[in-house]
Amino acid sequence: MSLITALRPTTARAVASKGIGCLTSCKRLQSSYAAHNPYLKDFVYKDTVRVKDGSLTLSKDEHSMIDRFIRVNQAGETAAVSIYQGQMAILGNRGDVKLTELLEHMREQEVVHLDIMDKHIADFRVRPTILQPVAAVGGYILGAISALLGIKSAMTCTEAVETRIGMHYNDQLRDLYRLKYPQLDELKKSIAKCRDEELEHLDAAVDHGSQMAPLHKLQFELIKGGCGVAIWLCERI
Repeated sequence: MSLITALRPTTARAVASKGIGCLTSCKRLQSSYAAHNPYLKDFVYKDTVRVKDGSLTLSKDEHSMIDRFIRVNQAGETAAVSIYQGQMAILGNRGDVKLTELLEHMREQEVVHLDIMDKHIADFRVRPTILQPVAAVGGYILGAISALLGIKSAMTCTEAVETRIGMHYNDQLRDLYRLKYPQLDELKKSIAKCRDEELEHLDAAVDHGSQMAPLHKLQFELIKGGCGVAIWLCERI
């Protein structure tokens, strides 16, 4: 037996041993990283994700869909609260008690919606969008500018936003009702509640003259289109 032939088995075993050791180290490293990152914990070497304190197991595709829904909803409700704050900053001191009460009522409902989405963020282990601060600041600016253009333009802003959000929530519910997990019932009810109250805001805006604003069609389409872009971005970033 030649020296080379004699060494081959030993060399093969050594290479295999090193390869297994390297793979094990990589797994340990990734597992250690995941242990310190709760959003990644159940993604390591698994095709499913456990949420709701471990009571619900979703496929990665199912979780990805719900992840997008809740992330954009939290950002949207953040923007909605800020829109009404911006409008109230301009219109709240005009002595119109009924208008002030309406704006405050709608703002309070949006605060409740935001609290609901914050809870779902935790329950479903969703990563919030990095555009959350942009949603807050952008919403306030939109609300303030629309109010500076007059009460009817402020109502046009509400009409456009709530029209787009109502469509958005309907699309989400259509997809969620295809999933039959009982643990998703609370999420479905929450989104339905938010949608219904957003549509109430839409009706209130129309009742208060939104469609009589100057250049109503232009304002409406610009704001509605901007909401669509914001939804697309916040779902993904």
